[in-house]
Amino acid sequence: MEHEGNVEGCIPEKSERSRRIQALGVAFTACLLLSIAFILKPAEGGIGTHRQLGLPQCGWILAADIPCPTCGMTTAWSHTVRGELKTAFMTQPMGMLLALVAFLVAIGGFITACTGYSFQHLLYRFPPSKIFILVIALALLAWGFKILLHRGVL
Repeated sequence: MEHEGNVEGCIPEKSERSRRIQALGVAFTACLLLSIAFILKPAEGGIGTHRQLGLPQCGWILAADIPCPTCGMTTAWSHTVRGELKTAFMTQPMGMLLALVAFLVAIGGFITACTGYSFQHLLYRFPPSKIFILVIALALLAWGFKILLHRGVL
């Protein structure tokens, strides 16, 4: 017996209604993260905005005077949602990129929730393993950039 669904016929497709509800949940989650970033006041030194959420100071900086891979991300998000892209990039490039992706995800989620349009063809345009490698490479480059900024080299 053959199943209706994807190309192989093994996994049934989600109903349009459930896809729309999921998309709405994703859009609201992205908007929540962006809203929190907007409520927070960006820290002057490029790190420390996360302290407004009750989180501790970065242990890496305290222990070794080296920023951790996520140092400055919350501050970069806070600058990005204010349209201060140059400042956001100089604070933490990966944080700025993630905030922009969250913005696009929110828009895409609302489009899917309202119209039923599927962005699946965009999600699988490139193999996930290559996207993963690209994201890791960008994160490492951003971390290196943040270390150089912290050390006063840039």
